[in-house]
Amino acid sequence: MKTILRNEVLAILFGLSACSWVPHWACHYYRLETESTFVVGNWSFSSTDSIASLLVYGSLIVLNLVSISVSKLRVSASLITGLCHVIIGSIHLYRLWNPFTFEVFGYTWSYGASVREVVIVVPFGLLCLFVASKLHHQKAL
Repeated sequence: MKTILRNEVLAILFGLSACSWVPHWACHYYRLETESTFVVGNWSFSSTDSIASLLVYGSLIVLNLVSISVSKLRVSASLITGLCHVIIGSIHLYRLWNPFTFEVFGYTWSYGASVREVVIVVPFGLLCLFVASKLHHQKAL
């Protein structure tokens, strides 16, 4: 019974992990459709940058969805998702201490939105890293 419950919880986690990348994917999709801007600091995303982002985020979505049923991918999926979320959250955290341009769809990303990113994305990333560590440790036994 414990294994069934654990697998159900992991399935939910990897489903949530897949969903966590959808807003990032959709942001670049919408940006391309509307030909609007996406600027982080001195980097103004080109169409090519956004297409590459679609591929990266799409791959992360698929990796996490496949990890729901393919347990061999779970450590990698959780590790990559965790690291990427912590990096994204850290960029927003850094922005709060050293303000820089952050523009999405031609609008300035608010500092409140960056706070929300830090509060939501960093803990989720840390949870994913914790899960990756636990899964890796269990495989090593």
